[in-house]
Amino acid sequence: MANLQKQIDALTAYFQADCARPGVLPIALTIEHFITRLDGTPVDYAQLAQVIYSMQGHDEPLREDNVYLGFRCPSYTITIQAGCQVTISLAPYPTVLQAMAVYEGCFTRLCNALAANNMYARTVGVHPSRRAELLPLVPQSGYMIMDRYFRNTGNQGGVMLRATASTRVTIRYTSEADFVRKFRVACLITPLLALLTDNVPLYQGESNHNYSIHTHIWNNVDPDRCGIYPNVMDSNFGFESYAAHILQQPLVVARHGARIVGVGRKSAFEVYPSFLGHGDIEQILSMFYYDVCLNHNGIELRTADSLAPRYAASYAQLIKTLFSSHAAQEGILRRYAGANSAQIEAAKVGICCNGYQAQVYGRAAAGEVSWLLAQAKSHAAAPDDRRLLEPLAELAAKKRTPREISGCV
Repeated sequence: MANLQKQIDALTAYFQADCARPGVLPIALTIEHFITRLDGTPVDYAQLAQVIYSMQGHDEPLREDNVYLGFRCPSYTITIQAGCQVTISLAPYPTVLQAMAVYEGCFTRLCNALAANNMYARTVGVHPSRRAELLPLVPQSGYMIMDRYFRNTGNQGGVMLRATASTRVTIRYTSEADFVRKFRVACLITPLLALLTDNVPLYQGESNHNYSIHTHIWNNVDPDRCGIYPNVMDSNFGFESYAAHILQQPLVVARHGARIVGVGRKSAFEVYPSFLGHGDIEQILSMFYYDVCLNHNGIELRTADSLAPRYAASYAQLIKTLFSSHAAQEGILRRYAGANSAQIEAAKVGICCNGYQAQVYGRAAAGEVSWLLAQAKSHAAAPDDRRLLEPLAELAAKKRTPREISGCV
């Protein structure tokens, strides 16, 4: 077990080194997009790769297993995901307005390049026109290894890989205590965020009237790496306990230099030597998809569906405002004091079944969404921040979600 402790120490030191200096904390925004023909027909990898390559110019290409997956520039990274989704991942920015200006410029470039090839980008949570089993998988070994593995861990792994798209926001922490508080708050509000960002108007080619398909899919992929992190409310929760937990879960995919290998149910502790470099650590972190998890930029909130720009901006501002205010976070912890991981999971399922009529920790979901938005408005630092909150606030006031708004995709 000495080697395990060395690995725990390495991850703990990595998390500690990622603590930001107090002050204005930036956020990093990631939005995934489905790419189809104008009639909804999916595109294949070769067609899409040509379009993305045409945008690359002098930027840094990204390849794995000699498969082209996109490019990186100082402001953003564009990558092709398992089911030919295209992800735009922004560098951290101090304000949502700055982040959205970069995103919208990149998104416009992407849309223009796609349009020249009779393709279209769609911001919805699940592929709008095809069942997942009819969608091709990008020919990259890591995706194929995961696809095979997830067939034995749940019934939605193939759907997750091929047919889901999300909006993810990563926030920074300034200390381990700050990390613990923010991580717990993010987990507690996950059911409310899932409701607010519900955006699956079509599911497997048919009209959808169910809430938070995202939750249903991800809850049935693999309990070892999805859902709410199981020990978040334990008294000893922190960097070391998080590290110890993920190091002893099945890793599925490992990297040895440039090689990607399937390791099945072997854990990182079993696969890697006692010394872990930054590349090893980032690979380990990338294999865990909890609703709230740690990545190389901080705490990532993963529960939101892919959203059109105005709703993505509103969601990002909601997250930034709440997690920039110590008072807002303490208010959430007080309001939901005593809730544990099992109760958070129960609230998520309740949202799937009943939407705004659900009970969240013994309270009506509609009222809790309104309360959360009121907290954000009261702690918003500037008029622009309050303005950005309005699109989601307007939906919540009507007990609606982006799924129900015509033209939001």
